[in-house]
Amino acid sequence: MVEVLLHNLASHLDEATVRNWFYEEGDSVQEGDDLVELSTEDGTLTVQAPASGVLAEVYYDEGEVVARDEVLCSIDDSDPEIDEAGGDEA
Repeated sequence: MVEVLLHNLASHLDEATVRNWFYEEGDSVQEGDDLVELSTEDGTLTVQAPASGVLAEVYYDEGEVVARDEVLCSIDDSDPEIDEAGGDEA
């Protein structure tokens, strides 16, 4: 299980607001995919998937405020078929 943290904020920022999730829980994601768009007082930023797998759990809904270094979501990277089949085949 890979935890996706909010750690790429500018040094003067302590929080961001979730604007949009690009995937839902249970969806397959690939490393580098855009997962979530966040807004800050400086503008918007996008957090990318650090690993391929299944989006296991989302901890913040759209509109909620997330503090620096909090876990945004988790990715289950234990499925060996994710890399070969994209996780969509049974």
